Amino acid sequence: MTVMTSAPQAQPMHQKRLAADPADQFVVAELAQRQLRLADIEGPLDALAASKWISRQVIGQSFEGRPIYRLTVGQGDTVVLMWSQMHGDESTATAAVLDLLLRVAQDDDWRSTWIDKLTLHIIPMVNPDGAERAQRESAQGIDINRDAQALQTPEARLLRQQAEQLKPAFAFNLHDQNDYYAVGGSVYPATISVLAPAFDVSKSVNASRQRAMQVIAGLMTVMDTHLPGHTGRYNDTYEWRAFGDLFSAFGISTILLESGAYFNDPDRQVARALNRAMLSQALLDIANESNRDADVERYWQIPLNRTNGFHDLLIDDLTVSAEQQSYQVDIAIRRTKNRSHGRIESVGDHSTVNAFERFNGQGLSYRVGNGYAIPATGLSLEHSDYQQLLQQGYSHFMGDQALLQVKTPWPVLVNPARPPSAQPQPDENASFFLAQGARITHAVLQGQLFELTDAGQ
Repeated sequence: MTVMTSAPQAQPMHQKRLAADPADQFVVAELAQRQLRLADIEGPLDALAASKWISRQVIGQSFEGRPIYRLTVGQGDTVVLMWSQMHGDESTATAAVLDLLLRVAQDDDWRSTWIDKLTLHIIPMVNPDGAERAQRESAQGIDINRDAQALQTPEARLLRQQAEQLKPAFAFNLHDQNDYYAVGGSVYPATISVLAPAFDVSKSVNASRQRAMQVIAGLMTVMDTHLPGHTGRYNDTYEWRAFGDLFSAFGISTILLESGAYFNDPDRQVARALNRAMLSQALLDIANESNRDADVERYWQIPLNRTNGFHDLLIDDLTVSAEQQSYQVDIAIRRTKNRSHGRIESVGDHSTVNAFERFNGQGLSYRVGNGYAIPATGLSLEHSDYQQLLQQGYSHFMGDQALLQVKTPWPVLVNPARPPSAQPQPDENASFFLAQGARITHAVLQGQLFELTDAGQ
């Protein structure tokens, strides 16, 4: 029995390790997870605030009364503001900015090159209520990044007040994007995306926006060194309600960094490392004005993000037989973040997209499964029994779920709302079979692919 994790059809670049950076010596180890809540960062914040170089204060409270912290370093004339986790389920940069502060506390040589020139303010978690729920929105159900004008959330009011009070010259708006962006027309995921947000509908470029573009152009040297080909440029359509666009209109040189996916990196530690390296370099560049003469053409050369350029799993060239006809399709599958559920995203020709896992289904046929009725006396589902049922063509269970005792590590589907049909369709549950002739060889269970040919081992 084997869990299929076959590598995508990839260039050798995908096999490279992320190049080391001096910032990698400074990592808050306990933050190596996809979702961070306030309780996860309060211990590290206590430790960082003990450094003589870092001050911490509570600048406000969330809707539900959780504290919102700001950490400050330096007393230079140029003010830099960074904030993270405005969206509660976007934690990657939160870990990265705490890594950055750890470097402030411990790396004397690096810190001394900029601390007298800059005042750095970091708000590591703008939306602790959303973080607690692992959701994008605040406790009020409002997207804080669409509340920059209406200001119906205390978190949005606080962030705007901070910008008006601190008057930063540069702002770093730190987010996570979904897994499925590709870099332009390439087969590479956008592990980092960048943007100098527009401040008007015409997407005009004034002096402050150009400075943001120059900062990004300078940071491309970091990406070109550490993970070339994996940087996309975010769409700059003007959004009046968003903070990046608003701050850009205030004359603040605003840089958006979006953390994205990489191969075999579900907790986004690759994007975290890239954030760490880029933010470390940005402070040096701004302090030394080394990006003042940077060519903005380098910014415009960054390929635009392509939506839906990636999937979690692609099964290529699979034969479907239905209505006395036969045809070949690729099936693209998306999973939830915790991989507990999967659905068919699309069916057809996927030759122009890629996936984090890719399987060649040539010579195999799509087979819809049957439901197995849970006995009234109950069922203890051992792993070996489950494999036998799968090989017999049972893809899911029907009946009283309370009577089913699951003892297998593989996903088990009970009473599916949208079980797969004879012809695979978008939005159906991704639980079906691959067969070679009459023999079932593989099972797709909640979007994960398992091989059944050696099920007895």
